[in-house]
Amino acid sequence: MEIDLEPLVNLLLRHRDLNLSGYSRSTLSRRITYFMGLNKINSIEELGELLVEDDALFQEFLDKLTINVTEFFRDPPFWDKLTELLKSFFPRRIRSWSAGGSIGCEPYSLAMVFLEHRVLHETIWATDFDKGALEKARVGVYTQNEIKNVPEPYRKYLIEEDGNYHVHPRLKDLVRFEQHNLLQDEFPESEMDLILCRNVVIYFGHDVHEYLWQRFANALRPGGLLFVGASEIIFDPGKYGLSLISHGFYRRR
Repeated sequence: MEIDLEPLVNLLLRHRDLNLSGYSRSTLSRRITYFMGLNKINSIEELGELLVEDDALFQEFLDKLTINVTEFFRDPPFWDKLTELLKSFFPRRIRSWSAGGSIGCEPYSLAMVFLEHRVLHETIWATDFDKGALEKARVGVYTQNEIKNVPEPYRKYLIEEDGNYHVHPRLKDLVRFEQHNLLQDEFPESEMDLILCRNVVIYFGHDVHEYLWQRFANALRPGGLLFVGASEIIFDPGKYGLSLISHGFYRRR
């Protein structure tokens, strides 16, 4: 179904302070069409009215827009590389940010690495736009499929109960979850040693990619690391003040 998204985008910005202008139009169109069909909404005008008036439906809409397909230690070889790269920070205490951390698999994976390898660190700042995902992250209960890539030495940080896996309280103490909108909210400035933002930027439009790569680069201290998804490539990283280390990893100059 071909739909004109601009009236809805403008309406949500005015009434809900939700900025969707940077999202890929094809992705946005697919998700909105799916949401309308799910809720038996017949027109984009009707959808706009309902999203302005109904808080519960608006939250459901946000949940469907965001990408929460995630798991612990996604792309395991990349985590092996990260563990190796972390040695370069010793003895500095690492300040880290998991941006778009969804339901918590990524920041909790990082917490496991910090604990297991006795890496000096500050509390991990984990952010996402989706309040529902953040609540799940704070609860810290996961399925067998979500923890399938957790290496054996790290399994001690998970507690099995009734077929699910609860993260150890020690992990919860290491992560601070907060809501953050990558397109609207402030970024740190030259504060972070490590930023993980994996499989998030690809869902925005191409004109937003450069904006986000530059903001992430600016948020890093000199020598800091940016860890991106396996399918994400920063073309011409030098213009952001970054250098490619290996696939998925960039260092601020």
